[in-house]
Amino acid sequence: KSSNIGGNTLCSTMGINAADAQIQLDNELYTDAGASVEGLEALQLNNDDAQENLVTAYAQNSGEVVDWLASLGVNFTVNISEDDRNDDTNYYMLLATDDGKTATTLVNAVYSYITDNENLNLYTNTEVTSLVTDDNGTVVGVVATASDGSEVTFSADSVILCTGGFGQNSELVAEVAPQYANAITDEIAPTTGQGLLMAQELGAATVNLDAIQLFPHVIEGYGLITPMNLPGGFTPDAIYVNNSAQRFTAEGFEISDAILAQDNGEVYCIFTEANLNDTLSNLVDLGYIVSADSAQELGELLGIDGETLQATVDAFNEDIADGVDDAYGKTENLNELTGTLYGYKFGVGLHYFMGGILIDEQTHVLKEDGSVIEGLYAAGEVTGGFHGTYRVDGSGLGDAFVFGRIAGNAVAGN
Repeated sequence: KSSNIGGNTLCSTMGINAADAQIQLDNELYTDAGASVEGLEALQLNNDDAQENLVTAYAQNSGEVVDWLASLGVNFTVNISEDDRNDDTNYYMLLATDDGKTATTLVNAVYSYITDNENLNLYTNTEVTSLVTDDNGTVVGVVATASDGSEVTFSADSVILCTGGFGQNSELVAEVAPQYANAITDEIAPTTGQGLLMAQELGAATVNLDAIQLFPHVIEGYGLITPMNLPGGFTPDAIYVNNSAQRFTAEGFEISDAILAQDNGEVYCIFTEANLNDTLSNLVDLGYIVSADSAQELGELLGIDGETLQATVDAFNEDIADGVDDAYGKTENLNELTGTLYGYKFGVGLHYFMGGILIDEQTHVLKEDGSVIEGLYAAGEVTGGFHGTYRVDGSGLGDAFVFGRIAGNAVAGN
C-alpha cells in the first residue's frame, strides 16, 4: 500500500524477544540463569487475555526465527536487562544494530533477501481493496489498486494479512475504544485497518480491539518525543495549555488522561530557550516548533488566542515566584517563562494495537465459532490474542517476525 517497505515495524526502538536461539545458548548469562522457552512463555503470559496457545507457539518458534535471520547476515547480541515495566529480569531480548536499530536491521535483511531472489515479487503503492473467495468461501486472492490507478486481481492459493494496526482510522478507534477518540497516532504507515475490516467481512473473529497502547507525547506528522528529549525531562520545565490557551494540569510525561480530556485532545507545550536540546532544535528547523519574543505572539503562531496565552504565562510566572505552583501543584522545574519562548502542538498517540483478528497457532484466521476461514492467514499487529491486553517490550517486533515466519511456513506447506 505504501511506497516504503517496513511499515510501523520501523518505529520500534527496542529489540526482539526470543528463546533458545543459538547465540543465547552460547551465552553464559543466559544459560546460567536457566532461561528457556518456558521462561519466555512466563514473561509473555502476564495478563489473563494473553492466549496460551499463541504464546507457546511464539516461544517455541522464536529461536528458530532468530537463527534464520542470523543466516541472512544479521548480527545479534544478547541483551539481558532489568526493566521495571516487566516483573522479572528479561533474559530474552536480542539486539541487532548494524543499521542503527534492531527493527531497521531486520527489515533491511529480509528486504535484501527478497530483492536478491528473482522468484519473489514485491509490489509497492499497491493497495488491496478486497479479498477474493470461491464458491466455498475459500480465499483465493485479492483485488488491488495498482500504482497507476488500475485495478488488478492477484490469484493465490492463500493470502496472509500483515496490515498492522488501525491508528490512521479515527472513526474505527472511536468505535472500539471511545476513551481514545481524542488521540492521534505516531504510526508512520497508512494503517487504516483495511486488513482487519476485510477479514471481518468474511466473518473473522476479533479480540481485545480496545487494547491499545498509548504514547503520552506525540507530535502529529513527526512522531513520539521521549521523556529525555522533553524540555526538562519527565517533569517538563514548561507549561502545557489547551486550545483555550489555559493550563489544565501539573505538567508531566504520563498524564494521558488529562490530555485526552481536553477539547479534541489538543494541547501545546510552551518553554524557553534554556531547554532547547538537540532534538527540539531539530524540530524547530523542521517547522514543528515555533518561537516568538512574547507569549501573545507565540499564541498567534500556534493558532490559539495570544492574549489568553500571555495572561496564562504571566499568571504562571507570578504564581511560582515563591517556588510553589499553587494552581496545580507541580513541584519540580518551576522556572519563569521569559525571553524567547518556544511552542508546539502535541497529543496522546495511539502507539500499538494489542487486539485484532483472532488466529490459531498456525496463523489461520478463525471465525467466531472457532472454524477456519480457508485460505486466509494473518500475522503481526493486525492479529489479537498473543499479547492479550499488555505488550512486553521486544514482543511487538517478535510478533511480526515470528508469526510472519510461521504463516510463511504454513502456506508453503513446511
